[in-house]
Amino acid sequence: MLLQNRISRSRLLLPSMGLYAIAVWLLCGLVTDHLWLQFACFVISSYLMVELNNSNALIRIYSRMVSCSFIMMVCMSTFLLQSSKGMMLSICVVMSFVMAFLSYQDKYSMGRIFYSFMSIGIGSMIDVSVLFFVPVMWLAMFFHLQSMTLRTFISSLFGLVCPYWFVAVYLIYTNDITLAVEHFSQLAVFGKVANFSQVPVSALVSICYITILSVVGIIHYLRNRVFDKTRTRMFYNTFILFDIFTIAFIILQPQHYATMLIILIVTTSPLIAHFIALTHTWITNLAFKVIVATALSLTIINILQLI
Repeated sequence: MLLQNRISRSRLLLPSMGLYAIAVWLLCGLVTDHLWLQFACFVISSYLMVELNNSNALIRIYSRMVSCSFIMMVCMSTFLLQSSKGMMLSICVVMSFVMAFLSYQDKYSMGRIFYSFMSIGIGSMIDVSVLFFVPVMWLAMFFHLQSMTLRTFISSLFGLVCPYWFVAVYLIYTNDITLAVEHFSQLAVFGKVANFSQVPVSALVSICYITILSVVGIIHYLRNRVFDKTRTRMFYNTFILFDIFTIAFIILQPQHYATMLIILIVTTSPLIAHFIALTHTWITNLAFKVIVATALSLTIINILQLI
């Protein structure tokens, strides 16, 4: 058995990645910079990635590569670890997928769709640009999850605005709507297309690396999707849809790189995990070693920049 297969199927992989993540967080200032909130959000989002894999059988063999890929890519992008908003947003993104996937071919899953879009709504309160992904989720519901009906559509609208209802009560009480106006006015702010001058080099490298992993994962899956069940194929089609939209959005409006990178990590993790866990040639084994070595190198370089 090749190295990539031994590692991807090992029951020690997830505990080992947990220890690796703790080491990275300690080096990035978990104690000294008091990053406890960010770390707690990271732990929750990592657990949700485990649940996303387990509840939907994203990989047809026993493997923890989905959650481990997520952990590796987040820890590699050390600049994200300093952001409490970014880590909270990761919870919202993963939770949205968890609830949306539970609605697969269920025309009466109004409750699950409500919670999925409520997660998007909460995420949009953190960064309003998340609202651009609402039509993408509707497309996924219609074409891939096959759960789009008038009822679920209305439920998604209620879920989306639900978090804002609580904020609206406060704004009405204070008689000050300037906060809401400033928040939503950011949707109309468009920067120069492909203007990456405002993106830090470390973030740009991470984006390029994860984009390459995304392309590798997409090509691999499109070539081998016949081996998965129809249900699983629909889930991966959803990830591919979000991946393509996110990459396009980063190119068009790179000033939102932090938020888009989080979404890209979540949707790329299952794709590259599928590639690593279910391929077994000497070329893919070499590719696995290059992927791991590159991720470790980028992690070390980014940590040294923080120290």
